[in-house]
Amino acid sequence: MRFTRSKTRWAIAIVALALVAAACGSDDGDGDGDDSTDTTEDLAGQTIEVMASWGDEEQAGFEEVLAAFTAETGVEVTYVSERDLPIVLPTRVAGGNAPDVAMIPRPGIISGFVDDGVAISFADLGVDQSAIDANYSDGIQDLATFDGQLYGLMTASNSKSTFWYKPASFEEQGFSEPNTWDELVAISDGYVTAGKTPLSIGGLDGWTLTDWFENIYVRVAGPDMYNDLFVTNEVKWTDETAVTTMELFRDIVAPTDVKLVGGAAGTNSTGFIDAWDLVLGGDAEMYYEGGFMSSFGAENFPDLVGGTDYTFFNFPEIDSQYGKPVVGGGDFAVAFTNTAATRAFIDYLATPAASEVWGTAAAGARITPNQAVSADIFVDPLTSREALFIKDADIFVFDGSDLAPGAVGGDAMFTGLQNFIANPDDIQGVLEFIQSAADGAY
Repeated sequence: MRFTRSKTRWAIAIVALALVAAACGSDDGDGDGDDSTDTTEDLAGQTIEVMASWGDEEQAGFEEVLAAFTAETGVEVTYVSERDLPIVLPTRVAGGNAPDVAMIPRPGIISGFVDDGVAISFADLGVDQSAIDANYSDGIQDLATFDGQLYGLMTASNSKSTFWYKPASFEEQGFSEPNTWDELVAISDGYVTAGKTPLSIGGLDGWTLTDWFENIYVRVAGPDMYNDLFVTNEVKWTDETAVTTMELFRDIVAPTDVKLVGGAAGTNSTGFIDAWDLVLGGDAEMYYEGGFMSSFGAENFPDLVGGTDYTFFNFPEIDSQYGKPVVGGGDFAVAFTNTAATRAFIDYLATPAASEVWGTAAAGARITPNQAVSADIFVDPLTSREALFIKDADIFVFDGSDLAPGAVGGDAMFTGLQNFIANPDDIQGVLEFIQSAADGAY
């Protein structure tokens, strides 16, 4: 298993993202936050191929970044959209046909390419490390640092700690945004009393359930134990912190026939977009999932106004010593060819200019962890709100199921948590099932 290197390089613990730490293009002359690449080298006419999983609006936003890069450097970019990137990319690399740069969604995938000696370190590529140091926190860099070498630049970050609700519904019931878990459970119970269904969960897509577990767990146990559970399994799934997490999870979903639209069976047979539609369509009142759900709301319910008809609060606090950590993710630019054009592309992505193009894209605007970029650039109020939540987070942890071996973070957690929804009282059996998979995976 490739997750056995020093756990400190993952920097899962405390990561202060501070998106607004500096203003773009400051006048103090110190060079920090330089928003342009070094174009002294003539790159006109050179080409690179960039692979990512983004399509539709996400692709449109990224293509604005690519166009800006071409305009500045003269390098032509061929973009390859591949939804099954974690499967297709290794096949292409093994066949000697790797793209110049791939936008990789998980540190574990990068680790595999580093182990195989096919990813190019930024030091070997000649990337301007001073610009990265000026604009990206050590914690963000550590997520893609292996054996002391940086191999990936997190180019887009997202929060999976956004809890969606309908302000008009809250107002009707006299609710306000909850600060603590107990307050959230009280809201859920209040909806039941009012004859309404509090929650919709798309349990058919098992990763939605892992996101629930991760947000609760990091608030119960803190970032260090979170790291030790998912990355190294030094903390076992049968640990008391995992039991407490599942008991809290049970408080919000049980009894499933009154708290979940469709009950347990309906939850486990409904996909994450359809579950969101049930909330916006009026069948349920709240929905937990990442900030990216706003794009589906806009697409499927164009008559509703994001930020007014639906919005989100931060996943509530459980233990005050940890506050409201952000469980999130991001995509890392990783180089597979050592060329001047590839280097120029990585250098460009690290600039505030690239982040501003992306953040103000007509469609598919994305948040980046570039500290020199203000959250005020976002036109969409929901994206701006998400950016502020990320900025204000004292703790940022990477999606735990993406850090764990696939047999654990995918298969076992998916199945185990679906079984939990079907039978919320079998907490011990679920945790033992996941640990049995972990025993053979680490």
